[in-house]
Amino acid sequence: MSLKAFVCCIWMIASSALSAHQSAFSYLELNEHDDGTVRVVFKKPLQDRDVTDLKIEFSRHCYDVTLQQQRETKGYLVTKRTLKCNHTTLVGSSIRVRHLLPSDVGVIFHYETQGYPAQNRLITAENPYVLIGNNQTFWRNAFDYLWLGVEHILIGFDHLMFVFVLLLLVHSVPRLIQTITAFTVAHSITLGLATLGVIHISVSYIEAMIALSIVFVARELLLDLYVKTLARSYPWAIAFLFGLLHGFGFASVLSAIGLDSERIWSSLLFFNIGVELGQLGFIAVILLLFELLKRTVPAQVEPIKHVAVYAIGITASYWFLQRLVV
Repeated sequence: MSLKAFVCCIWMIASSALSAHQSAFSYLELNEHDDGTVRVVFKKPLQDRDVTDLKIEFSRHCYDVTLQQQRETKGYLVTKRTLKCNHTTLVGSSIRVRHLLPSDVGVIFHYETQGYPAQNRLITAENPYVLIGNNQTFWRNAFDYLWLGVEHILIGFDHLMFVFVLLLLVHSVPRLIQTITAFTVAHSITLGLATLGVIHISVSYIEAMIALSIVFVARELLLDLYVKTLARSYPWAIAFLFGLLHGFGFASVLSAIGLDSERIWSSLLFFNIGVELGQLGFIAVILLLFELLKRTVPAQVEPIKHVAVYAIGITASYWFLQRLVV
């Protein structure tokens, strides 16, 4: 088997493995009204609904007062129901999300009722319980948003692919620092503006443009090394320009869950720090992998990069067309 065929096989196996677990966050929203009814909205990614059968359990006895509604919209299976529980309020009780797998990225939980600040948490297989109405400390809230940022970048395969092709553009440490800094500054700007509601752009449009940004850089990398391309000449400018788009993509998670109204700036800050930590961790792993390849199979490093760029470009092209249709 040739090296290119081997790398392509590995890529297909990895792609299949990625689709075998939850690849996007689910969302659970509870809105408790004065009459004691609770409006429940549960959103689950369509591509993952056959992987796990997530169930919500309340520690207090609750029953449906309206028929359950279910529909598909914007890539999610949305279930809506209205409950009545045997207490005047859910504050002080707990809920549990069953059937979460360790490989699932988790469920973003949002709860609102009068007299209490909105509550946001990330529910995972390791921590499937949430105490409703529990006032979070500053550091508990900070850790939740930081971890949410880390998880979001690590499951954001389009963002990781863009960072990967950026790494292939640069060949020196100073230029690498310059390029990654430009990307960080750019997506931090639009993340803040979009999350705070200053700018509103269609998420589907942004996701399509993010895929296109990967295709653009991949194409530049496949041109002859002696060709002076825009990306090779000014990688920091390309990183900044497309980083603005990626910031809107990061903001889609915070827009879905919302920010703690009492800690809006710290929540935004720690989410962004989490994104940066996840990004830096990914960069470190890729650089170590490159170094390992140089030491073990130096003659195969460039062919491996070449095949990887082709695979990334084809995948991003498919995403672009898919997202345009949606």
